[in-house]
This record gives sequence, C-alpha cells and structure tokens, in this order.
Amino acid sequence: SLIKEIGLYNYLVQKNVPDLKAHVKVLSVKRGALLYDTTQRYTDIYEIVSGAVKLGRISKVKEFIYELVTPGEFFGNLDVLKEHGFSEFCKPLVITQLRAYSPAFFSHITTHDPEVVEWFLARIVSRWNKTESILANIRTYEPRDRILLLYKELQQTPIMIANRNSTLARLVTYQDIADLTATTRQLAADTINAILP
Repeated sequence: SLIKEIGLYNYLVQKNVPDLKAHVKVLSVKRGALLYDTTQRYTDIYEIVSGAVKLGRISKVKEFIYELVTPGEFFGNLDVLKEHGFSEFCKPLVITQLRAYSPAFFSHITTHDPEVVEWFLARIVSRWNKTESILANIRTYEPRDRILLLYKELQQTPIMIANRNSTLARLVTYQDIADLTATTRQLAADTINAILP
C-alpha cells in the first residue's frame, strides 16, 4: 500500500488533509525522560520518527518493560482500552523524535479512510505478532537461548542516533533483555558477555 511505502503522515500530507498540523505535533524527548507514566491514561497517539522507546509497567514498586518500539510504530492512549487496571510508562532509549496525533483525529482517520483502515489493521496484527513471538519464545526456548535469540534480533534492528547508525542491542540494558525474556539481569549479562569478542 502507499502508506506502507511513504508512511502515514506523508500519506495524509499527499491527501491534503485539512488542519493536519493542528492535529499532529512533532516533539523530541530525551533519553531516559518519561514521555508518560503509569498515572496517565489519556495521551496522544505517538508515532516514532527516529529513535526508540521502551514501554513497561511497575509491579510492587519494581519497574519492568514488555516492549521496545521503533521507527514507524505507534503507541499510546490507553484510555481506549477502558480497562482501569492497565497502565504503562514510556521512556526513550535515545533522543527520540515523535509525531503526536490527537486521539480524536487518529480515531477519525483510522475509521473513515479505507486505505488508512487497511494499513491500521495490518499494524495492529503486526504488534500482536510481535507480542505473541515474545511469549512463544519464552515457552519454547531455554533461558540462555531466549536471551541469545533476542540479542541477535536487537543487533539486526538499526537505529539512527544523531546521524550515526547504531543498533537496538547497543541501547538496551541487561535488565531490559531480562524483562523481555523472562530471565534475570545476571543471566542476561553472563550470556551476552560470553559471546562478545
């Protein structure tokens, strides 16, 4: 589809959507700063333009992450879930440029433009697949194998940092890897350090 080729925002520009700049803001968030925390249910819908963020929760005062979100992916506005028990935080792994879509505008375009609807459904299924893959790996592989599998995937995920090429593997902590593999920080560190030159 055209949106897959050029991105949602560029598609909306090409379609001359009225007042687009009033509905979509660009912002930069520094590494480690909270874009939003677990007390905020109503947020914009965010698209990562460059950089990466981690999404997570706090359980009994311990923070843990469950997803890494990279350029082209969307997240935010948990209020649409209508589940009051669910909350998350969002922290950039590096300085991250985002587009913030107003929820009402995003809801309108994802229900009224057939090409956007088709693209959006594919994005939802892609996120489900990403989550299901993490869960399948936890059930299928031994802990060290899970860590290595994730680490290799992160090494192959390119991220631009201040006009320099890097990989997602260089941005995450051992604790992040442990969270995503249902292991411990120590096991993640030992396993990764064993394969590094």
